[in-house]
Amino acid sequence: MEGRQRYHDGTFLAGLSDQERIGLFRLGKRKDFLNGSYVLRQQDRGRDVFVVLHGRVEIFMLDRRRRPQRIAVRVPGDVLGEMAYVDGRHRSASVIAAGLVVTHSLPAASFDRYLREFPSAYRHLTRTLIDRLRAADNRQVEIGSDVESRLAAALYHLATQGNDQNGAHVVRRTQRELGQMIGASTVSVHRALRKLAGRDCVRTEYREIVVLDLDSLASAAGTRTTMHRLM
Repeated sequence: MEGRQRYHDGTFLAGLSDQERIGLFRLGKRKDFLNGSYVLRQQDRGRDVFVVLHGRVEIFMLDRRRRPQRIAVRVPGDVLGEMAYVDGRHRSASVIAAGLVVTHSLPAASFDRYLREFPSAYRHLTRTLIDRLRAADNRQVEIGSDVESRLAAALYHLATQGNDQNGAHVVRRTQRELGQMIGASTVSVHRALRKLAGRDCVRTEYREIVVLDLDSLASAAGTRTTMHRLM
């Protein structure tokens, strides 16, 4: 059985009791996804629910010009597909595997059965929904802030989710990908990175950014470090 320590704090699985997790894993089945594979597609029908056991997935939504925009990252312990499960409507976003991803998949009928057997788990699902709706509201506020602050907030989140390397945190994202994440042009991201580098917050290398000082990065983001809640 998967241990609690494998799941990130604040995720759906981390909030469940041992008994609730055992009950969940008795239903459904394991489903793996290779890098770049779709776990869910925006506008598809379906109410199946997935929980991430290993790896990381990225959430994309189409903008008004039908261009995919990365809006969030989900980690081990997170639940996927909960919105369509609850309201029965089309999938609101696409979920794509970033590397090998292991999930536990539950058909809607099985998840119905699980929540009937463990009604307290529904509170955790509701909390997840509320947190993500609030995060979406926060993201609208972030869009109105300056690029440097938004970039610092995004880097702070990604750095704290990544691996520590010789005392520094490494973010393996291109400037174009970061621009998609925060709603800014590649040129604007490049300029903001130069400013953050000048403050000794980060060091840019080929296809990666080394975060040198998390506290300084948080200061550059200001109160906008709360952006990490939407990822």
